[in-house]
Amino acid sequence: MYNLFQWPLLNKHCGLLHEVFKMNDFPSYYHRIQNRGAIRSNLTTSITTENCIIGGGLAGVSTMLSLIERGHSVALLESNTIGFGASGRNGGFLSSGFSLGISEIEQRVGLTDTKKLFRLSQKGVELVVSRSQQFCLNDEDLSAGLVRSSWFTRRDLLQKDVEYMNNTFNTSLVYWPEKKVRENYLTTRYNDAIFDPHGYQINPLNYLNKCAKASEDLGASIYEKSRVKKINKIPDGYKVYTREGSVTAKNVILCTSAGRPWLNFKASQGILPIETFVLVTEPLEDRLSDAIKLPYPVSDTRRIENYYRPLPNTRLLWGGGISTKQNPNNLKKKMLADLLSVYPQLKGIKGDMAWSGTMGYGRHRMPQIGRLNENLWYNQGFGGHGLNTTSMGGELIATAIAEEDDTYKIFEPFNLAFTGRPLGLAAVQCIYWTWKIKDKFN
Repeated sequence: MYNLFQWPLLNKHCGLLHEVFKMNDFPSYYHRIQNRGAIRSNLTTSITTENCIIGGGLAGVSTMLSLIERGHSVALLESNTIGFGASGRNGGFLSSGFSLGISEIEQRVGLTDTKKLFRLSQKGVELVVSRSQQFCLNDEDLSAGLVRSSWFTRRDLLQKDVEYMNNTFNTSLVYWPEKKVRENYLTTRYNDAIFDPHGYQINPLNYLNKCAKASEDLGASIYEKSRVKKINKIPDGYKVYTREGSVTAKNVILCTSAGRPWLNFKASQGILPIETFVLVTEPLEDRLSDAIKLPYPVSDTRRIENYYRPLPNTRLLWGGGISTKQNPNNLKKKMLADLLSVYPQLKGIKGDMAWSGTMGYGRHRMPQIGRLNENLWYNQGFGGHGLNTTSMGGELIATAIAEEDDTYKIFEPFNLAFTGRPLGLAAVQCIYWTWKIKDKFN
């Protein structure tokens, strides 16, 4: 049975690290329209705080906000600007669940703990929605409803998924028959679908900027353009060094996921950097309704899926697995061809922007949330499903530090398993090709 919440690893195509970082130099559509102030100053002095967070993406900022809300002092160090990496480059899909499918989680830890894990992912979604409302994100930045469309003709599979998830995990999923799907998504590629009323589309970068500003308002310190060079253990915690300054802190929380492998070998070797690619079209105006009638984000049930969503200005955001060796111009053309293979009636439209984002995957495709020793924590490896899990991880680490709560230990079965880079990347590439063939002939 195909699991709705299995967001496959090989949706993302891996490549050499120098290529990854080169591609990440290209800004996303979110960066073009982001709502933030001037770049923050870099760290040029030596400071002392309770908690030092390394990484200014969703994981780092969410952890910072959860800690500062509990009255704990925090300094965050970001090597570029807030949200420069995957957090400001993703598709903007917010839903419960993990990259690893529910049935696979249950096989590993049993139904009782699977229910606990899934409920935590739901709380992650609820937290993002609550904060979005608190920080007054508008309807263009957050809206409800998400569609999972079937690429294959086995209609009983999605029906069974809906029944199982609703009965076992108290979800509110709705089964859509083929007629309803094809009336609203004008392609013969799709059959039936699942609608999740508690899934969302979000502008991740605007959300992130709001969370960062809220943290600063509560007293947190954020330093941009402050790349961490090394971390030294000291008797009462750690000393974290940047090029021009340092932070002395009791706790250090690593939130760099696929980035900064030199900071901690064990944490970095638990991550495989996997690429995803996104295209945004020109404004389509009335032509959008020639293909898509509903405003919801969509993904399909292939192992190597497409995911897309109409933006408020009639642009279409389109994502999928593309080789990292494509330059941005070729990438734009290739992704347009992919889009037109689903919606050929849009022939003639133009792509406006294309970019990459580096996702961090664990070997088990579950988030890695925990601590390496008494005062060194990590919140990483979200497998392309980070909008809910980063917030959840931030809450778990904050409650562990502030309240000595040990709920985070439920992720111990999904530890920092050695990924074997670069051989692990080669293995992922082979699996990608295998799954691509299976998608074609299934």
